[in-house]
Amino acid sequence: MRLWSLTAATVPVAVGTALASRGGHFSWLMLTLTMSAGICLQLSANLLNTYGDFCSGVDTPAQPPNAPQLVFGNLRPAHVKASGLVALVCGAGAGIAAAALSDWRLLWFAAAGVLGAGCYTTGVRYKYLGMGVPAAALLMGILMVTASYFAQALSISLQSFIVSLPVACLVAAILHGEDLRDMASDRAAGIRTTALIVGPAAARSLFVTLHIAPYLIIGAAVITRILPALTLMTFLGLPLSVYLARACVSGETAMLEGKTAVAHLLFGVLLVAALLLSGTPN
Repeated sequence: MRLWSLTAATVPVAVGTALASRGGHFSWLMLTLTMSAGICLQLSANLLNTYGDFCSGVDTPAQPPNAPQLVFGNLRPAHVKASGLVALVCGAGAGIAAAALSDWRLLWFAAAGVLGAGCYTTGVRYKYLGMGVPAAALLMGILMVTASYFAQALSISLQSFIVSLPVACLVAAILHGEDLRDMASDRAAGIRTTALIVGPAAARSLFVTLHIAPYLIIGAAVITRILPALTLMTFLGLPLSVYLARACVSGETAMLEGKTAVAHLLFGVLLVAALLLSGTPN
């Protein structure tokens, strides 16, 4: 289930909710439903990813993955797949409930989340087509933040879109860090990831960009008064992103995924705190 990774779902939901709360729109019930939907959909993606990577030959004893239970025979593939589908249904149910209690248009966000989680490494298997990184940015960055905002405020604003972009960059960097680490084994398995498609040099440049862009976006948004000045608090996370960017350039890829997840969480906590502390806009 990779519970350590669930911050990738909780951060965007919290950011969207905090932004809506700043505008005077907040419901504990909506937060519970959107957070439940996000967590269940990520659990589904994690479980189905473990199943899909095992069945596709990506995960092997020679290259133990983050979740090695299928590789070493601790779990059965059918059970992991079934668990992933149960989590997918639970996520869809939470999304439907949120839409029923707020606005039916929220169903579009829920449908995108269900398709994204279900088809990552099963069905369409878009990760193996090199679409994993951009899809993560869209689904777990832009759409999760704007969906959480919409569930509370019943609208989508320029602010909600802008504030989703840094989150999108960092959540994509988590997956891209994994792809950078696994380039050799992914190539041997015959799959295509974003890193393999663009090549090593461009892949490293992309990782650096995904870590630095969030701070440029926040800075520009503050200068143009789209976001409050207090969101500059997120710059406290810049040293970690710079450290990871340098590690990537120097070829230290083993820890990029895990430490980028920490950077994503730190940025998210600082952004949520800044939005909550900045008060209601004039």
